Amino acid sequence: MWKTNDLQDENVELKAETVLNASEDPEKVKKCLLNVANGCIPTVTDGHVEATCKGIMSLHHIRVGVRSKSSVGVLRKLLDWNRTGNVTWFYLNKQAAYGGVISLVEHYEESPLGPIKITVTSNDLDKIIEWLLSNRE
Repeated sequence: MWKTNDLQDENVELKAETVLNASEDPEKVKKCLLNVANGCIPTVTDGHVEATCKGIMSLHHIRVGVRSKSSVGVLRKLLDWNRTGNVTWFYLNKQAAYGGVISLVEHYEESPLGPIKITVTSNDLDKIIEWLLSNRE
């Protein structure tokens, strides 16, 4: 099968975004995105925090976190439900992300401060999803 190194050149884009509530410290919300999107640089604009990065390793924190929480089946379901062509997305709990924990959210309302929306785009999305959900290196 393939290894992480085999996927280094894959055309993958990860976008992490969330609302910035008036009660939240922008630096703490940026930390949430840094804890889930490996190698991204978050920016704050108009009550919104966003980070976009490219490459398979941008998904590394999510891959490790989902495996450690035994949430692979739930993530697979969410990726399938929310897929349109070469794009799919899912939500993560913002408070958990601040602590470095990957916690899936099925519905927007489940995250009191608003979830982090993770969007994954790739020309070979099936291969990327399999890598994200597998235990193989």
